[in-house]
Amino acid sequence: MPVLLCCLLYAIMTYRLRYVNMACHCAKMKKDKRPQESDSPLENLRIERTDLSQTEFAVRCGIPLRTYQRWVSGETDAKLTPRQWKAIMSLLRISVEQIPDDFGPLGHLSQSE
Repeated sequence: MPVLLCCLLYAIMTYRLRYVNMACHCAKMKKDKRPQESDSPLENLRIERTDLSQTEFAVRCGIPLRTYQRWVSGETDAKLTPRQWKAIMSLLRISVEQIPDDFGPLGHLSQSE
C-alpha cells in the first residue's frame, strides 16, 4: 500500500509541476510583434484592451489556443463555460452589454444561421 501511495503522489506532483512550468513559460513568452488586425470583434477587443498575445489571452481564459483561433476566424461558434465568460469579461474589462454578438469576422454568419 505505501508503494502505491508513493507512486500516486509522485504522479500528482509531476503533473502539477508540468502545469506550473507551462504557466511560467506562457508568462515569459515574448509578445507577438507582428501587426495585429482582425475582423473579429473579440480579437479587436483583445488587441485594444490588453497587451496579451493570443496564446496568453487564451491560456488566462482557460481556452485552448486553437479553439480561440477558430472562434475569431469564424470557423466555429464559441461555446463558453461560465468561468471562461468571467475571465474574458475581466481581462477585457467589459460588461455583459459590451460582449460582441459573434466572435468571428464581421459579416460572418454563424453556422447555426
